[in-house]
Amino acid sequence: MKDIKRIEKLLDQLRIKEKDSEARKIFAEVFDERTLKTLYKLSAKGYIQALGGVVSTGKEANVFYADGSINGEFKPLAVKIYRIETSEFFKMDEYLFGDRRFDMRRVSKKELIFTWVEKEFRNLERAFNAGVNVPEPYTYLKNVVLMEFLGEDERPYPTIFELKRDLSEVTDVEELYSRIKEHLTRLYRKAELVHADLSEYNIVLKDNDPYFIDMGQAVLTDHPLANSYLERDLRNLIRFFSRYGIKESFEELISSVKGD
Repeated sequence: MKDIKRIEKLLDQLRIKEKDSEARKIFAEVFDERTLKTLYKLSAKGYIQALGGVVSTGKEANVFYADGSINGEFKPLAVKIYRIETSEFFKMDEYLFGDRRFDMRRVSKKELIFTWVEKEFRNLERAFNAGVNVPEPYTYLKNVVLMEFLGEDERPYPTIFELKRDLSEVTDVEELYSRIKEHLTRLYRKAELVHADLSEYNIVLKDNDPYFIDMGQAVLTDHPLANSYLERDLRNLIRFFSRYGIKESFEELISSVKGD
């Protein structure tokens, strides 16, 4: 009973765009008390002005829309919230261990989630500063990352997977493929990162320009498994774009990205 009352109090403190009881029920079910406190702190700091609806759901994280403020300027935010209790944290191990930026010798499950959140933020920051098309990262706290919302009217821009049947009708596919290669090359050579989970599901189309999302698992190019992750990313691209008549061998593509 006390837990319910505390959660209700935190919900009252958060500015929620949809005030009806159904929306409150969703927030209470999705967020535990720790997460609500984290969101409240981000709200108290001025980042979150009003929390909106669900953008996407996944096994490890949910993404919500929010009206935000960055340096006093209105910004639509994507609020990515990792589940502390139910995240399949063991899947994160291979992407964290071997990353020289983090000391993983003594990490609890909760700390692993917090480290993953920091890693996603730092990957986004590194890629963004290198000129790669990714959501601009704003801040992070515990299990929450705040970043640029890629969308309009609180609706996210589509992934190329969502557009696959109509992709050739809405954009020049050859030009799109070329732009993806350009940003992959920049990600690898300038940001010194490998996405490590790149596919049609993680490339968003904004004004006919590709943006890479879900950067949490991205690794430095000196990570022990970086080459195998890069190979997987590139083979995913070749597989997807081959249906549109684009023919490029794996050897040609990896040579282009690495500059060998």
